[in-house]
Amino acid sequence: MTSKIYFIRHGITEGNIKKWFYGSTDIPLTEGGRRELEIIRKNGIYRLPEGGETGFVTSGLKRTEETLDILFGKRERKVLENLREMEFGEYECKSFAELSGDPVFDRWCMDETGDTALAGGESRNHFRRRVREGVRELIGLHRLRELSVRHNGKDAVTVAVCHGGVISAAMEMLFPEARDNMWQWMPEPGAGFAVYFKDGGAVMYEEVSGIKKLGFGMMRLPMKDGEIDMEQTMEMVDMFLEHGYTYFDTAYSYLDGKSETAVRKTLVERHPRESFKLATKLPAWLAADEASAKKMFDESLEKTGAGYFDYYLLHNLGDKRTESFDKYGIWDYLAEKKKQGLIKNLGFSMHDTAEALDKVLTDHPEVDFVQLQINYADWDNPSVQSRLCYETARRHGKKVVIMEPVKGGSLANMPEAVSGIFREADPKASAASWAVKFAASLDGVITVLSGMSDLDQMRDNLATMDGFTGRLTDEEEKVIAKAVEAINAMPKIPCTECEYCKKGCPKEINIPDIFGAMNKYLVFDHLQGAKDSYGFATKNGGKATDCIQCGQCESVCPQHIRITDELKKCAEILEG
Repeated sequence: MTSKIYFIRHGITEGNIKKWFYGSTDIPLTEGGRRELEIIRKNGIYRLPEGGETGFVTSGLKRTEETLDILFGKRERKVLENLREMEFGEYECKSFAELSGDPVFDRWCMDETGDTALAGGESRNHFRRRVREGVRELIGLHRLRELSVRHNGKDAVTVAVCHGGVISAAMEMLFPEARDNMWQWMPEPGAGFAVYFKDGGAVMYEEVSGIKKLGFGMMRLPMKDGEIDMEQTMEMVDMFLEHGYTYFDTAYSYLDGKSETAVRKTLVERHPRESFKLATKLPAWLAADEASAKKMFDESLEKTGAGYFDYYLLHNLGDKRTESFDKYGIWDYLAEKKKQGLIKNLGFSMHDTAEALDKVLTDHPEVDFVQLQINYADWDNPSVQSRLCYETARRHGKKVVIMEPVKGGSLANMPEAVSGIFREADPKASAASWAVKFAASLDGVITVLSGMSDLDQMRDNLATMDGFTGRLTDEEEKVIAKAVEAINAMPKIPCTECEYCKKGCPKEINIPDIFGAMNKYLVFDHLQGAKDSYGFATKNGGKATDCIQCGQCESVCPQHIRITDELKKCAEILEG
């Protein structure tokens, strides 16, 4: 028997759009909010047991009642008023921008005790106590549901449609050690959590998003005669949507700027705008000046024909590239676009250290999400720092879009020493499916991007994710750990990327990244991926063939690598 409570945040209201503080004000959903909930219902995000016992609860306010009706139909429900949002009294239906500078409001914001209340409203501590009482009432009702099915082995499910602040306080109460603070639990409208119970206590949870955890990365689209194969791409787009997946990812520079046009022709012009989420990116470091950088946004809007972007990213922060976004005023520029409604969620993608990521998130706490390279092979890689970057983003309370879950294709076709481990565990599953499931099992993930190049890859990913529960089993985790051990045992250049070799190189050769590209070939036998990485590492010069064999690098290498000899091998394989 499965026993769980769904905590679901109501759909979008005028208050969400205008970023109001509002609790007791009884406002309905917007038309857009209703449409988004209809899509969530159609995609089967919330699944109820057949023949089990399901109960429904709301806070009694219009927005929760309407949300329940759209997602589950007209159902008998119980109202628990203790699950209403925090009350803001005289400050209801006003935004932070409107209230900032008001001395009473500022004191409330800065209050660390939690005892300060706004006039006519309630304090944070009072709100938490009220929600705790409401959650206890909810669990009591759920326990009765458990008892009614205890002899037939059927599932007991309770659906509680309430509010973002209530869900955050409830999850903090049920899982006090899981996140740093209450606000890190805040779900998007229409999303929430499935909390599993055993013997009356919460034992685990799953985050439930209106976006399924597979995104269509449109960077490696199928090609035909040197151009994007529009017919096959249309089939892939249609198949993706038919399975209930909605997140599409492109960028200004993908496929020499042709990807965004392909998005318009294969997706935007053929499907209702509310039926999908579109993300694209602005690479300011490619621009010659501020005007050119800012113009990229308008060009993307025109090329995609999307009207607005659900997710918009500052593209590929890291190293010196980050400076371009500051120099050209892109942060403020995109914040204004967000205010205009042209961007729903603003974030950035990044390839850099956890320390660099922490600095950007500290400087820009306003971002909604980050996009990071995360896969099981790079999880503890000291160069990529997948785990450290993921933990840094979550510590800042940011949700994550995962890129490179299959490491640019490297984890799809691996040497027998690795692929045999997966085949033995599950002969029917592809190696790529293990990588995608690893990424999708992480908490706080919006979606996992896969750059699919043909219909077979699309079918494989859909088959994997359609049947995925959202969590790896203990046995699956052991299989992946065994595969990582096998990968780490493969012969490779033993570079730790300390970068001592770079500091005195007269030809400014990017030795660590060149070795990283070469190791992609040595470990994963992925020549094209290695060449792509080599091209990126040497795009500003400093190729392996530029080495003059002065030996300076070898004299400071802690690993005593014969660097000049290795560079010759790199040049032969990666420049050939």
